[in-house]
Amino acid sequence: MSKKAHINISQDRHDKELESIGSIFMPMVKDMISAEDLVQSDVIFNWYDIVGDTIATYTNPTKVKYDIKQNKRTIYIDVPIGGFALELAHKEKYLIDKINNYFGYNAIHSLKFNQNANFNIKQIVKNNRQETVVELDENEQKYLSEITDSIKNEKLKEILTKLGESIIKSNKKEC
Repeated sequence: MSKKAHINISQDRHDKELESIGSIFMPMVKDMISAEDLVQSDVIFNWYDIVGDTIATYTNPTKVKYDIKQNKRTIYIDVPIGGFALELAHKEKYLIDKINNYFGYNAIHSLKFNQNANFNIKQIVKNNRQETVVELDENEQKYLSEITDSIKNEKLKEILTKLGESIIKSNKKEC
């Protein structure tokens, strides 16, 4: 008779949640790289969060350069050829304020725009998926008109129809 190995597996829930690799390695990596590299990586990886979708769609930060003599940082930003660089130059103080508010201190002092003929305007992607347009089919439209047909007040009827469309569309997106 052979003995079977018995493995004791705990049925208790573990207290710790899963941790991301970044939360484990970032403290170690921060000690190995300079503060300038961290500012640059933060700017590049969080550009959409820092400046917003509209500006981020037409811009691409390429590097952050630190001038030791003047103790100032400059962000170099690629933009498409055209008037957008001029528009951003007028908004430079606003953009610098947004960037510095993100960091919580005066991390950036100036911006340099580079008009790039090969610049591709980015599509805005939220939550790693593109928003899709959902339309109601004929049966769904017929259903909504049937259930709102008896409502006499036109404004209320319109509001309830829009509410119904919204509910049907949101249910379609989830599927």
